[in-house]
Amino acid sequence: MGNVERAVAALVAKGERVTKGKKISAGALLCLYAGIGGADPRGALPWPAELPSAPRPHASLYVSEKSNIVLDFHGSVQDPDLVIFMAGNQYRALPELIAEFRRWLPQQPKHRSVNAERVFYATTPPGRLIDAMDSGQLLLGNLSIDVRPDKLWPDVFMTGPRQQRRLQAAKYIDSWWVYTRNRGVVLLVAAGNPKKIRGIADLMRDDVRVAISSPKREPASFESYSNTLRAQGGSQLPERLLAKDGTVSPVAVHHRENPQFIYDGVADVAPMYFHFGDYLKTNLPQYFDYVALPAEGNFIDELAISILKKAPHPAAAAAWTEFMRSDAAAAVYNHNGFNYLTAEERSKGEHQ
Repeated sequence: MGNVERAVAALVAKGERVTKGKKISAGALLCLYAGIGGADPRGALPWPAELPSAPRPHASLYVSEKSNIVLDFHGSVQDPDLVIFMAGNQYRALPELIAEFRRWLPQQPKHRSVNAERVFYATTPPGRLIDAMDSGQLLLGNLSIDVRPDKLWPDVFMTGPRQQRRLQAAKYIDSWWVYTRNRGVVLLVAAGNPKKIRGIADLMRDDVRVAISSPKREPASFESYSNTLRAQGGSQLPERLLAKDGTVSPVAVHHRENPQFIYDGVADVAPMYFHFGDYLKTNLPQYFDYVALPAEGNFIDELAISILKKAPHPAAAAAWTEFMRSDAAAAVYNHNGFNYLTAEERSKGEHQ
């Protein structure tokens, strides 16, 4: 039994709730299995568990490190009380955020009828989730999930303004509002930084292999990282890195695959958001470290939230979005490496 199997099996056996620290297109083909991208010398990276609710004691566990691991779909698609689709870079905050939401709900008289025991959330690249909404189906290997309002459909969508505008253009939403910003980009490296990488200039060294998002498969994250790379390394640096021998790009989801590339020894460094670097260094210090980059030219991105017009659970969606304006939600995100908007900023109106 491998690392992931052992971690999940232990939680299943205990029936334990997981909170912070425990640890092409028929929609989107998201085979989020161990070793994706061809890098599998060491098996699956031992990610901490991210279950949104306690599994049933002795629930049947079907996990194989080399073929059947699903990391970015959380909870049950059967009769959920709340469905959240989101930009996947928030995955580290969600177990703690959902636990805090469940504590917050009973204190809100107008939301006391809202049930939040069965939460389903997806933390993939957001464009893939919108693809699934457009096509009506999402594929995970041999498993298909119908993505439509009478089956599985998001109540809220938490992603950057770029994708919120896409949702708005498709008439899935009316409006959205920004709730948090990230803290810029760092360079994720192996523990001990064996290649002695100090900054952006080192990415073009012949002996340094870089992992970076694909502009075709993950355009939003590629654009985000490219803004910092261009500002600190020259206007053509992203294109030069893509053309460089030894550069690798993820198949589907950089926030899982880039760490796996480094863990497997396929890459030496990956531009990643600060909250990724901090999470990996904190939870897997035997494998990862990061190199901070200068503040000047280190671009900051925003995340925004919207309610779907056809939200299957409108009361839960309203409660969740109100919670996202709270100091409790702000504390969770700040604790997890983001810079949440101030109370004054959060009180402003929505983008139309």
